[in-house]
Amino acid sequence: MKKISAIVVNWNGKEVLSGCLRSLLDQDCEDFEILVVDNGSEDGSQALVKKEFPTVKLIENEANLGFGPAVNKGFEKAEGDYLIFLNNDLALQPDCLRQLAKLLDSDPTVGAAIPKILYYSSSEKNTSRETARINSYGVLVNYTGIACPNLIDQFDQSDLTLTESACGGIFMLPREVYEKVGGFDDDLFLYHEDHDLSWRIRMMGWKLMVVPDSVCYHHYNFNKGVLKFYRSEKNRLHILLKNFECKTLCLIAPAIVLVEISQIVHAVFHGWFFLKLKSYREIAAQSIKISRKRRQIQSTRKVADKEIVRLHQDIITVTGLKNPLVDYFLNPILKLYWICIRGLI
Repeated sequence: MKKISAIVVNWNGKEVLSGCLRSLLDQDCEDFEILVVDNGSEDGSQALVKKEFPTVKLIENEANLGFGPAVNKGFEKAEGDYLIFLNNDLALQPDCLRQLAKLLDSDPTVGAAIPKILYYSSSEKNTSRETARINSYGVLVNYTGIACPNLIDQFDQSDLTLTESACGGIFMLPREVYEKVGGFDDDLFLYHEDHDLSWRIRMMGWKLMVVPDSVCYHHYNFNKGVLKFYRSEKNRLHILLKNFECKTLCLIAPAIVLVEISQIVHAVFHGWFFLKLKSYREIAAQSIKISRKRRQIQSTRKVADKEIVRLHQDIITVTGLKNPLVDYFLNPILKLYWICIRGLI
């Protein structure tokens, strides 16, 4: 088996970091290393790693760089042929890494292998497969860029599944894939950086697979904070503008406008209207940089949008939120419009 580098991103996560690292040290792989990239924690996380996990490589950033940029820092020090990125609030079953590497070893068309993520409560001894609940089984992405974990809150599954996007919480990919797609986009501080990387992996001709025999558990806490909405919305528009072909952008533009109107309404009633406006200003300020990245991506891609959109969802599903406006007004329109334009892409 090839060497594996596990890169854990941490920011003030001392309470959960220890459990994550212990589960990594308990892996049944023979050749792997663990790197912790700390984003300027102030809770003693660095001291914890140095004292209790001396074999772990610690990379200390002076400030919080976000998830993707922190992984890029970790990659610079990683030695593995396979790279696995994970959040600090996960605990892995002992064969989690081996099962992911096994798929990558056997199928060179797979660009990323993704474990099945269950809620942490499912790790309890009295929880059976029939009662275990899924937190993420890959990710569903609507054609306007809004993403949601696949099969969230559903019962356990056991099928090897093709997915559109990896969950940023944890996934493994070959070093060659990471290098060819250019790693994470440093301009995406937090949210949608996983979708963006997955999209670029697919544009280069690789597929993403969920491996049901690879299991981990997540201390899940849905964040409804306004900063999450702001960062998510800004990054969603950023990656749509740089990754879609011009023809596709023109075709889906009316749907994007409709979604933007609905997001503005949501922002007005939930206290982040001015942050929504700020997201537009920042996209405008980054337009030259986005255009530059777009030219590079479009000139090197191997797979056209016609193939990429095969896995796109025609409706919006939002984790933890039920909105009649979305369910009974927005989604029917998006579904009908997708039927009209999909064959034109």
